[in-house]
Amino acid sequence: MINLKKTIFILFIALSFGLRAGNVHIFGEAKEYASNTIIFYKYSDRITFIKKQLFELEIDKDGKFDVNFEVDDITYVFAEFGIYHAYFYAEPDASYELILPPFQEKSLSDIFNPFFSSETIQIGIKNMQPTDLNYLILDFDYYYFRYLDLKYIELYVNGLQTDVDTFITEINSKFNNYDNQYFQDYKKYRIAALKNIATQKQYEDQIVYSYYTKAPVLYDNPAYMDLFNNIYAKYFDLLLVAPHGDFLYAIITYGHSISRLKKFLSRNLSLRNNQFQELVILKGLNDAFGGGNFQWLPLLLTLDSVHLSTQYPFHQDVAQNIADNVLSMAKGTIAPPFELPDTAGEMHSLKEFKNKYTYIQFANTKTYSCQLEFAMMGNLHKRYKEVCNFVTILTDSDIESAKAYINKNEFGWTFLFTEINSQTISTYKIDTYPTYFLVDTRGSLLMSPAPSPSENFEKYFFKYVEDKLPKK
Repeated sequence: MINLKKTIFILFIALSFGLRAGNVHIFGEAKEYASNTIIFYKYSDRITFIKKQLFELEIDKDGKFDVNFEVDDITYVFAEFGIYHAYFYAEPDASYELILPPFQEKSLSDIFNPFFSSETIQIGIKNMQPTDLNYLILDFDYYYFRYLDLKYIELYVNGLQTDVDTFITEINSKFNNYDNQYFQDYKKYRIAALKNIATQKQYEDQIVYSYYTKAPVLYDNPAYMDLFNNIYAKYFDLLLVAPHGDFLYAIITYGHSISRLKKFLSRNLSLRNNQFQELVILKGLNDAFGGGNFQWLPLLLTLDSVHLSTQYPFHQDVAQNIADNVLSMAKGTIAPPFELPDTAGEMHSLKEFKNKYTYIQFANTKTYSCQLEFAMMGNLHKRYKEVCNFVTILTDSDIESAKAYINKNEFGWTFLFTEINSQTISTYKIDTYPTYFLVDTRGSLLMSPAPSPSENFEKYFFKYVEDKLPKK
């Protein structure tokens, strides 16, 4: 029998949360961006940094744009276009006339440089008032990061012997009279990070106790989470080599017990706040997947224990995000779907290529390394097209030029097109070109990533298809 009181309570909560969402209005003019579309995102959380699309900014042929979207709370909203990681802070029920940065596309060397770092820039807003959140953060960051850039080495070497205390007093005084709580928290944790650098992390436990253990958890405040991520980077890996590290290894590897893990961590006075302690556990598990000191299965089982036992819904979301992030593109998992146009503009999805193996190449016709691989890809296609689909996904910005290149070289396999910053590129975690994957006949990743043709892919592939090849 349905519990009516419980149903009414859940409905009330759902409606309450629904009422919290506020409309945000974005408008403006950017003629340099005419006829372009820019996708804006927020982070699902600041441990995995998984992007979640918020809205598409469609800029018309005259450069004008106008769009509405919803946020529940103050949200760090960003887009990645050209050389920029551009952001602003969106508040519920607010309207912003945005000033986009000067149009500047990535160069080819930028696109294919795996170490390229976008220029982070706060998007301008017309007619801002000095008390507006975006103005306050922009103004504070100017003073704060200018000081940090100039004094970082001196701070790290000489610590408190520098003028850091004077700077902290001055910047606190300059920004102390604004009653925006989000900004005051932002300022507080940026200054705490500066103190942590100046003391060479020698008083980190005291900083944690003062700024985290006894304070509210601020999941969406960049300053709070930046310092948190810095303090707890690779935390479980570091605990392994500390006294009693073997206990941590046993708890995760053999027990997967969240209660025992919490008890172990509670020996540290700073980790006795349950909500904050769980956030540390999630961060520790997330980083441990990339550390190589723990096996994945015990980590996943421990993560599942957090997901099942936590009383904080956001922690469930973070746990799920960590699992999704880890398992995404892992061997044996389902290959992410895509639907992309071919050279004739016809759409193709990954599911069309089932019942054969599918060798996927992410490439760009402008790079020499990709050009070298195309010829070898063609040879593989001729030999194995009866048992394997060959699909190249191009990120060329000049599609007509790419089509001409394909036709000139008479490449006979499937070519599809996507943008360099598309969801497909993000989902497949492409940061170098060319990159390859092998998908089996059921749509699961068999090799992720797969060797390139020049890395003897044929040798590895042949063992899967030897008995399926046509007899000569």
